[in-house]
Parts: sequence; C-alpha cells; structure tokens
Amino acid sequence: MLLAATGEGDGFKPPTVEHTFFFDKVGDGTIIASVKAMTLLGLGAVIVIALMLWTSRNAKVIPSKLQFLGESIYGFVRNSIAVDMMGKRDGLRYAPFLASLFIFILVLNLFGIVPLAQYPVTSHLAIPAVLSILVYIIYNVVGIKKHGFLGYFKLMTIPPGVPVAVLPLVALIEFASNFLIRPFTLAVRLFANAFAGHLILTIFGTATLYMISSGSLVTVVAPLSAGMLIIMTFFELLVAALQAYVFTVLAAFYIQSALADEH
Repeated sequence: MLLAATGEGDGFKPPTVEHTFFFDKVGDGTIIASVKAMTLLGLGAVIVIALMLWTSRNAKVIPSKLQFLGESIYGFVRNSIAVDMMGKRDGLRYAPFLASLFIFILVLNLFGIVPLAQYPVTSHLAIPAVLSILVYIIYNVVGIKKHGFLGYFKLMTIPPGVPVAVLPLVALIEFASNFLIRPFTLAVRLFANAFAGHLILTIFGTATLYMISSGSLVTVVAPLSAGMLIIMTFFELLVAALQAYVFTVLAAFYIQSALADEH
C-alpha cells in the first residue's frame, strides 16, 4: 500500500529482525557481537544494585521518597508474590531473590522505551534463557535438598492417586512438564513479549519518520502512525511491568512446588 501511495520504487523498508535484534556487526561484518544488549545488561545490573543500596542506606522510620520507593517495590514482591504463594516462612526466605529478579527484569524491559537505549534487553533470547536456567537450578536444588534425589524425582513425576494403568503415561507427561518444558516456556514467554513489543514500536517509529520525509501524499498519514507509536509505548510500559511480574510469580510457584510435601 505504501508503494502504491507514494509512487516510489524503493518504498518503505521496515527494519529487519537481524539488524534490530540479536547482534551488532563489528568492523566489516565478519565479527558479530551483542554489544548493545551486553552494555544495557551491565547498566541494568548497576542500576538495580545502586537502587537497592540508595534506598536501604540510612533507613528511617519516616522514609524518604527514595526509601519509600524501594520499600514499596520490595514489599509488593514479598507480600503479594513470595508470602502469598509460598507461605510466610519460605516466602520471607526467598523474597530477596524474587524481589531482585523482579526489579532486574523490569529494568531490562523498560530499556525498550527509554530514549537512546530503546532496546528491551529481554528481547535478546540469551538473557531470558539464562534467567530461566537460574530459576531452574534453584528450584531443583532446593527440592533435592529437602526431599532427596529419589524423593524429589517421585514428587515431580508421580501425582498421588493416579491409577496404575495410566501411571507410566502420567509420569512421562509430568517429567516433561516439570523438567523440560518449564525452563523453555519461562524463557520464551518473556522473550516473545519483549521481542514483539519492540518490533511494533520500531516499525511505527521508522514508518512515521519515513512518512514525514517522503514528501508525498502519504505524509498526511504520519500523525496517525505517530499516535499509534505513543499509544503502543504506553502499552509497552504496562507489558514491561506485567512480564516482570509473571516471570517472578512463576519462579515463586516453581520453588514452592519443589518445597511442597505433595502436589
């Protein structure tokens, strides 16, 4: 439609997946690296550590605005996720890890709408994969530590009350679900939402610039594209927070299921 509207042979060329995500070409292109993703990843870690240190030092009974911000985020994760899902004892024990996970993912997601950065680090599949592997290791280790290897394996593969006739099939499904599918879906869910959202913002942004600079009748449509860009930016803000919440809730659920006496 854009080609027909503009009458230009080259038309609008949307950004490709290759140059928008994953890798940056270095030099003549023979070497590739994730320079931007790794830079923002390191910056995100620094921001989270600095935020926690600044909000916790010199804590007062009447908190400052910064202290209130830190305590509110931590309290939300501790009470609404950790304690609600895992009980008071285990919830308080794992609240620091879950709060750190939530804030870290939230910061990485928010880079997608931050000027100059404009790149959600979680849209690079390696990052959600590493976070998922970390959660996978933790809930399996704590489960084995509590129940023993055989006891934990039985807990995660043999639900109580299953008829003997279908037990092999159910055990196979439970094994695949708990040991193979969980880390994969945990990573892909976060990656896919960040990937799709950033791709939408990139397309609307580049389309707006193209329409404005085209000098043809299609320019009149530019405000519509710009309006959609603004709307989708606010939507991405919501998605960034929601996906950080979902990832943390699932991490808490997996740890709780590993610590449970039975399913």
